[in-house]
Amino acid sequence: MKVLKAMFRWFTNLILAAALLLAAAVWLPQAFHMKAYVVASSSMEPAISAGSVVYVSQYKAGEAVQTGDIVSFRSGGALVTHRVVSVDTEHGLVTTRGDANQVCDSAPLSLEAIEGKVRFHIPGIGYLLLR
Repeated sequence: MKVLKAMFRWFTNLILAAALLLAAAVWLPQAFHMKAYVVASSSMEPAISAGSVVYVSQYKAGEAVQTGDIVSFRSGGALVTHRVVSVDTEHGLVTTRGDANQVCDSAPLSLEAIEGKVRFHIPGIGYLLLR
């Protein structure tokens, strides 16, 4: 009986620790003015796989959008996270493409359409958040 109680306590603590870590992964970035999004598609593989959580923040004052940045933007009501492949500063447009895609996205984005830059990501935990 003592062993069973100890195992139950250990399992309960493990579940609580996992829940706290998951909550921290979602809500703690808000303290740093970031938003967390779950990546639903594989268009950014291998850099960012489906099921990852990306942490996005707006560009800081004086920080320019650059080729190679991974950005998030809205397209047709969905949030898309793709890499910047070119920047046209003269017209304020950027061209994006998912790393796994063969062609660039259909239309260039205005710089204002970018919600922010992906600062980091955590693979896999998005599947836990979607359940």
